Amino acid sequence: MALAAEAAELMEHFLWVGPEASAAVMVKPGKRAEIEEELADIVIYALEFANVSGIDVASAIEKKMAANAVKYPVEKARGRADKYTEL
Repeated sequence: MALAAEAAELMEHFLWVGPEASAAVMVKPGKRAEIEEELADIVIYALEFANVSGIDVASAIEKKMAANAVKYPVEKARGRADKYTEL
């Protein structure tokens, strides 16, 4: 639950703004520091969850990347935002 709360706090910085405005937020030193803190909180909670659950994060990432490569082959997915079932 804390992970979801921290993710929501990160999203608040970008809520209701488009890509250009989001990029502009990232160059404001004070805002960037706040965003970095929220991201750090998210990573801390995620890593703590992995530790408590006995999940090897590196292995989980490798498995996920391999699954994504099958679901989203480069020749079909490059430059598209479609779900794998729509490629």
